[in-house]
Amino acid sequence: MVVLLLVLLLTLSTAMTLLSLKKINNDFLVEQNDIKQQTQSQYNLLNEMLLSRLESWVELFGQLYQNEPDQIQALADSFAARFDFLQLNWQVEGIWLFDPKAALLYSTEPNLAPHILANTEQVYIEQRSNATTYCEQYCSKILSIPILDNTGQLNVVTLSVGLVDTLAFLNQSTKATLALVHLPEDTGSISANSLTIRGPLSKKNIEFVRTVINTMPDELSFESLAEYGTRVDLNGQSYFIVLIPIVTENAKLDYVLSAHNITDMIQTLRSYQRNILITASTVFIIALFVFYILTNSVRRRLVSLAARLPLLAQRDFDGFRQQVRISKHLFRDELDTLSDSAYELAERLEQLDKDVLAKTTELENIAMYDQLTHLPNRNMLLFQLKQAVLNLKREPGYAVVLIFDLDDFKKVNDSHGHTTGDHLLQEAAARFQSVVRETDIACRLGGDEFAILLQHIDDISGAIIVAEKLLERFRSPINVDNSRFYVSTSIGIAFTNSCDTDVAEIIRYADIAMYDAKSSGGNGYKLYNEAMSKLAIDKVALEDEARSALINDHFSFALQPQIELKTGKLVGFEALLRWNHPVRGAVSPGYFIPILENTEFMLSLGFWCIENAFKLLDEFRSRGYPDLKIAINLAAIQFLDPELIPYLQEKVRETGLSADLIELELTERTLVSDVQRTTEIMHQLVKLGFIISIDDFGTGYSSLSYLKNMPAHYIKIDRAFVDGMLSSNADKEIVASTVTMVQKLNMQVIAEGIEEQTQIDMLLDFDCDMAQGYFIARPIFQQDLFAELSEHYIDGNWHYGPAHHAGLNQS
Repeated sequence: MVVLLLVLLLTLSTAMTLLSLKKINNDFLVEQNDIKQQTQSQYNLLNEMLLSRLESWVELFGQLYQNEPDQIQALADSFAARFDFLQLNWQVEGIWLFDPKAALLYSTEPNLAPHILANTEQVYIEQRSNATTYCEQYCSKILSIPILDNTGQLNVVTLSVGLVDTLAFLNQSTKATLALVHLPEDTGSISANSLTIRGPLSKKNIEFVRTVINTMPDELSFESLAEYGTRVDLNGQSYFIVLIPIVTENAKLDYVLSAHNITDMIQTLRSYQRNILITASTVFIIALFVFYILTNSVRRRLVSLAARLPLLAQRDFDGFRQQVRISKHLFRDELDTLSDSAYELAERLEQLDKDVLAKTTELENIAMYDQLTHLPNRNMLLFQLKQAVLNLKREPGYAVVLIFDLDDFKKVNDSHGHTTGDHLLQEAAARFQSVVRETDIACRLGGDEFAILLQHIDDISGAIIVAEKLLERFRSPINVDNSRFYVSTSIGIAFTNSCDTDVAEIIRYADIAMYDAKSSGGNGYKLYNEAMSKLAIDKVALEDEARSALINDHFSFALQPQIELKTGKLVGFEALLRWNHPVRGAVSPGYFIPILENTEFMLSLGFWCIENAFKLLDEFRSRGYPDLKIAINLAAIQFLDPELIPYLQEKVRETGLSADLIELELTERTLVSDVQRTTEIMHQLVKLGFIISIDDFGTGYSSLSYLKNMPAHYIKIDRAFVDGMLSSNADKEIVASTVTMVQKLNMQVIAEGIEEQTQIDMLLDFDCDMAQGYFIARPIFQQDLFAELSEHYIDGNWHYGPAHHAGLNQS
């Protein structure tokens, strides 16, 4: 502990010292930057002052000769008389005087350089003074000044002025050694060979500047020098080198190189750094000595207590109590309090340790076992499956996972309550356990989903035997309180014989296989294969696309007429769902409905169908067809939804339409999924006035014994039997007897799939009530319906012949 405190003290001292040194260095860098900024500002200011002075001088001369008859000529004569004075005192290198037409009136130079003429022409364009810098061997300032003569016309005076005065004044104000330098554009680093020094400079200054440049670091780039400057040590002196850019007419990289002697600043900086290090070292040594004096006695007592505290971590509570306590001093201090607290802590930790041990055992049980069925849970399954997969390295064979749930278990909870559902799960768990060996494990994963892990399986056929036993266990009903439930199960099987398999993948594969079994009608098992994963992915993608299609109005109806066979009267239409996919084109209902019918999305789609049907009926009414009805196919999940009846009531109230214009079609599979609840819902709907029909009769699991208790209005004979009438006496007899028996139950019969006149003739002989099919009419796109009605609907009858509405498939 003492060592840690010493390290902390040293760290703090070092940190404070480094921070102080860093601040001094930062202040030094700020000072260097200030030098650069001040040099730049002073250079710009001196340039402006000298140019302003020349401009004022020229304007004054122009005013002096304003009353002369030939003012501009007098001005030219004055320039000629004073040129030597201007050269000596103002560093004027040349003077050019131009008339209003830019013709040269006076010049001190035999030739007119292009840059002189360009600068002058700019004044004629802008009507104001213009100044530029031009560098060749030397650098000059070119200043063109407009002068109005006494006739009001614009003349221009152009002066070429050397930068010697500017640099001289800059030298006086900054005390720096200055030089005009030029850098070729392709130069990356700074060297004496890369820089061109523009004169005039004394030989001594040229040699100094070249020495400074050669002393700069090799890695120093031109950009860094121009942006930040650099420091150079030369002959025991330190210099700060900065570049001041000169905006020139003919070159981009002309600069004033300024070398500032900062030797005094460097010496001051080093003196500060040395003083800080000495002070910090002295303070640390003194603090170290004081710290040792103050902590030595405390340290000994802390060491004694620290030697015994690890016994608490080792749960050696008896050993801790047997140790001699720290002797108390005359004056009680914090260590005495700490010692007493340690003994009290030991007693409480001992009790807490006992409580934690008991709670840990309880939590392990909760974490690994389901509280309702007392079966192992998902956590235990994962743990045991990992062990089983690892064991495959030593003992070749298979690790098999069976995942299964109870078909339509949600209906038990919805109709009988969760308490009954929990009792049913407990009974089901007992049946699951009865088919496993001692080496296997049955688990509850959650809800009505269970799993069985089979270990040390030599052949997959053993897993299939277990699956068949599971199915057999649920052949007989489950009795809960006074209720009897016939519950089946869907089983998915996945297996591996590799010790490198990801256990989560095995469970996922078994889950996919289970849903495949459920999609196949339930009450069966499926072995996982790769095609199932693709199907599962396709299902998710299709559901997502269907949601988008519903939002973007890609669903529509195709409507197939239903007629009375004896009269030809048009009764209404069956609404067949169609999906026009923007990429896939027309998606077959036979493809997407089986995939989506057990999803929550099917509810949204079903409500859309009802909404669309009511809109179409409202349009029928407004166009003069108030008695035509529409038949809608309802999925099982839609029919058993508690929101269905309130929604239908609200639509009838909202539209004012009669409920008997809506025919709700149910499949036999919907009927037998929960006979009691289905019958109750049918009675409620019939009481409200809705029409009920049972679709695809004869292809499912129902029988006529169900029908006598169900308030259905229509029974639809599946097209498979209607097609078979022409070639099979058995099918012919089935249709005839079905019509007779259904009519005796006070229901009407609708025959589907009519494709020939002969079928109609037979059905008339059987006294069949209604029919629909291609021979009567193909399904009609919703947007084409009223055009078809105007052609075929005459005096209440549908006039039909050979099928001629191409382009749609019958659902």
